[in-house]
This record gives sequence, structure tokens and C-alpha cells, in this order.
Amino acid sequence: MLAGAGTLAVSGGAQQPPGETIQLVSKSGTFKFIDVAPRGRGPESGGAGDQFLFSAVLTTRAGKRVGRLDARCTITKGGAKTSGVCEGVYALAEGDIHLLARLKPEDDVTGAVVGGTGRYAGARGTFGSKDRPGDANGDPSDETITLLP
Repeated sequence: MLAGAGTLAVSGGAQQPPGETIQLVSKSGTFKFIDVAPRGRGPESGGAGDQFLFSAVLTTRAGKRVGRLDARCTITKGGAKTSGVCEGVYALAEGDIHLLARLKPEDDVTGAVVGGTGRYAGARGTFGSKDRPGDANGDPSDETITLLP
């Protein structure tokens, strides 16, 4: 009986496989602002219900194209302290990584990995998108995806 308990304790303490960090670069994107009534003056002064959509090419840091980033952000509170919700997908050859983030009036974005498909089915973790200093309109941005085990 004690020998069996010892076996359970050892197998229960097995280490989880390590997580994974994926480094990408997003660039050369398209952007579309959707202004709903009452009309404003664009993304900088957006109001509740306004949205913006964007798509960008994803490459490795060495420049090899590996996929696309597609996202939609909906403004829930406009003005100087704009806030809202963004949903996105890193579309990669081996599957998609689904994202959710809070919209804030900042260039850099952090959020949650909330799922995926293919190789990334059931994915969870975090992501960050950091604009490179000196580049206009966030092009290019460094993308870091941290998947949990």
C-alpha cells in the first residue's frame, strides 16, 4: 500500500512542459476607422460605438513572412481617456492565436491569449505589441506572444 502511494506522489509531481514564446514583427498594415453617429473627427476623438479595423503582415525578426494580424477595436468611452475592447487573431501557418485586449490611449498594447486553432488549440497566455521608437503610426511593431504550458 505504501509503495503504491509513493508511486502516485512521484507521478503527480511530474513537470509540466515549458511554455513557448513567439517573437514576431507586424508591419505594412491597413487601417479603417468606422465613425458611427454622432460623427466625430476620427480615431483620436472617437466616441462610444466607433470602431477601427486593422490588418498587418507578420514576419519573423529576420524578415520571413509567417502570417497576418487581423483586429477590431470598439470604443466604449471616447475623449482624451479613450477606452474600449480589442479582439484580434494572429493567423499563422500552423493555426490561429486568438487575442483580447483593453483599448487605452497608448501606443503599446498588452492583452490575453484566449484560445486558438490548429497547433494553438486551447492556447492561453499573454501578448504584447510594442511600437518601435521613431517609427510613425506603429509600423513596424514588435510582437511577443507568451503561451503558457
